[in-house]
Amino acid sequence: MTHRPRFLRVPYHAVSIAVILTAVAQLAHDGLAVRTLILLGGAVVLIYAGLGLRVQDVRRNSGGASQSMHAAVSILVLYLVGPWLAVVGGTIASVVYDLHRHRSWTRLVGNLPTRIAPIAVAGWVWSLAGGGAVAHMVLPDDYLPLLLSAIAFALVNEGIFLFDSMSAADLARARWRDEVDRLPTNLFMTVLESLVGAGVAALCIDNPWAAPVVVPLAASMYVALERGNRIQEVTDSALDTFATIVDERDRYTFEHSDRVCDYAMRIGRRLAFTERQLEALYWTSRLHDLGKVAVDNAILNKPGSLDSAEFEIMRAHPEVSARILASFSFDAYDADVVRCHHERYDGRGYLGRSADDVPLEAFVIAVADAFDAMTSDRPYREALPHDVALEEIALGVGSQFHPEPAHAFLAEMGFDLETQLDSLHASLDDDPATGGRLGSRRPRTRIELGDDFRDVA
Repeated sequence: MTHRPRFLRVPYHAVSIAVILTAVAQLAHDGLAVRTLILLGGAVVLIYAGLGLRVQDVRRNSGGASQSMHAAVSILVLYLVGPWLAVVGGTIASVVYDLHRHRSWTRLVGNLPTRIAPIAVAGWVWSLAGGGAVAHMVLPDDYLPLLLSAIAFALVNEGIFLFDSMSAADLARARWRDEVDRLPTNLFMTVLESLVGAGVAALCIDNPWAAPVVVPLAASMYVALERGNRIQEVTDSALDTFATIVDERDRYTFEHSDRVCDYAMRIGRRLAFTERQLEALYWTSRLHDLGKVAVDNAILNKPGSLDSAEFEIMRAHPEVSARILASFSFDAYDADVVRCHHERYDGRGYLGRSADDVPLEAFVIAVADAFDAMTSDRPYREALPHDVALEEIALGVGSQFHPEPAHAFLAEMGFDLETQLDSLHASLDDDPATGGRLGSRRPRTRIELGDDFRDVA
């Protein structure tokens, strides 16, 4: 990733720096007594520790997202030492933390707004709402100021993340749409974390000897976060292994799911899917054929045509795949994507659903699935050349394939539909079986796209 001096272009960076300078001036005006320096040192240590207690998101397309205890610790420090010391301490901790991790100076400055501005605003709201003096909290009188300051911290924190993702050209395309999607959940979680910090602060203010309780509390929260991510990581690994086992049952479809996943992700990026959509697309395309565990190898590897009973068995595998995904806590929409990956744009798919009733991601997988099926050897035919398979995709646009993902895939593969359209039409005109209609030509091999499951499997 190439970093640019975004702080020179985004106003809130200048505001954050102004807040920091004001806090430094206020501390200098009040005098740096020994007690003040001790409190400042404690603020730096606590906030640095809060930044370090970070669990990386294991999702493949999370964009590097992570979960830390920064909100809880920042609110704790705010109530213990006051806003000015908290701002200065937070600034020192942020700079040291980024320097220790060898981050560029532009990123170092760029991180200040999300770490400092929420503290300053929360302190300001606390004072406006009638909160007590520094290190002085009276409950239940201060419940309302406490809640309002926690909400203010969360709003500013998430608002800056959202604005930054909308204005930074070096972030992933459409990343801001993910921030919008996550905003309600992130706000709720940040408010809860802030209230945890406030509760610890109230405990320590009332009885300073209770401060050692903070250490095991923070450690337990961190361990809980880390264990949750490890469980997710193990689950993801199990699903990956499951998909690989399904592919390895048949040498003809070895790594089929990997390739379909790669094609589907490329289509998704072309269509400007959000990071969350891409994450879901990764798993649905990777796991779309899990249902084949219920299909006998004799059917999968049959060199000739299937009889009606065998075809019914094969036609059930998308439903089985959907049920397996649902058992792993995938939501109903993702399960439906897998269920519909053999549907056609003209409504003549396995389930006979109309295009409006099929998730777009299912049509993405259908294109990727068809291309890999055509370009792979199967028991009943040899692989088609890539250019022929791309031509078949182009001929199926509007009938078998949804135009948006089909066009995106053709563009991704360097197939210029406009320049090759005339030659395609000419080949159709020469074939009396098509009547010159685009998308109606039968392929030149033993392939029946959408009619024989094994060619779009």
